[in-house]
Amino acid sequence: MAQHKQLTWTELRVGLFTLAAAILLVIVIFYVTGSTGVWGAKYRLRTYLSEVDGLTIGAPVRLDGFDVGNVDAIRIAEREPGAPVDQTHNIEVVLRIQRAYQEYIRTDSTAGLITEGLLGNRYVDIDRGTKGAALKDGEVLQGREEQDLKQVVARSADLMQDLDALSKQASGLLSNINAGHGTLGKLITNDEAYNHINSMLGRLDSLVAKMEAGNGTLGKLITSDEAYNHINSVAARVDDLLEAVQTQKGTLGKLVYDPAIANSTKSFIDNGSAFFTDIRAGKGTLGKLATDDSLYVKYRQVGDNLAEATAKLNSNQTTAGKFFSDPQFYDNLTGLTGDMRLLIGDFHNNPKKYLHVKFSIF
Repeated sequence: MAQHKQLTWTELRVGLFTLAAAILLVIVIFYVTGSTGVWGAKYRLRTYLSEVDGLTIGAPVRLDGFDVGNVDAIRIAEREPGAPVDQTHNIEVVLRIQRAYQEYIRTDSTAGLITEGLLGNRYVDIDRGTKGAALKDGEVLQGREEQDLKQVVARSADLMQDLDALSKQASGLLSNINAGHGTLGKLITNDEAYNHINSMLGRLDSLVAKMEAGNGTLGKLITSDEAYNHINSVAARVDDLLEAVQTQKGTLGKLVYDPAIANSTKSFIDNGSAFFTDIRAGKGTLGKLATDDSLYVKYRQVGDNLAEATAKLNSNQTTAGKFFSDPQFYDNLTGLTGDMRLLIGDFHNNPKKYLHVKFSIF
């Protein structure tokens, strides 16, 4: 007769402990892999992307950065025969999402791949929808194009090349400076520049010492109280002057505060305004001179006549013109003047010659 082995409490306790550890291990695995809400109800959505480089099954699915599910499957999308090639629908990704967030994923939501950091893991990020109806199980979630990781790496490589070129240029510049080339190199390595700077600092220190000792004009201004007293005295006199003006003393005070002067000034301005108004209106002699065109016409005619007379004088055609410009007339006039001078001299020497009177009787 077969014997039945009885299960002791110790063995049963070990089995229960092993079963609890296995269950705990399964829960930890789900937690570590990001399968949150493992016991909640789920539904699946499909999305199409151009590439899934770095994306793995079980990768997180996040709604505006919040974990709502995992990637359930990744496969190459099948194309219908004769359909045009669409690079944005190369890969089909199946998303397993907790049904509690179904209300937030709508027809205007989009899904794209995000890289954690520069070279980190990739996950699917969904934008929360605000319009349209909530997507149901098995429906397609619109995919969006994200910046390709390869482009980011390529741009990073270009950046590193630029930094390397810049580093080489900086190294060459520092080498030239250390070799004493250029103005900066000479300033750093040449002792002459140091000596000049040291000498200048010495003279500056001597100048400051003289100023502190009260030597020179600037030293006296800094250390002597006399300049302060002069300034204080001037300020006091200016204050007295302003006080006199405020109390209406003197000519300046009366000019500033006396209302009669203000009234006189206003009256003068009003009279001047009326005076210029009359001139613009053509009143009086000055107004007619300023506004009447007939006077201008007369002046212009006089100017034309003067110009014509001057032209005639210059033309040597008239008597007056010959008087001014004919050399023969000048010679004749000079000869006549000489003859008159001789006649007057002869008359002065022998007046009887010209004053002799002869009487005769018939």
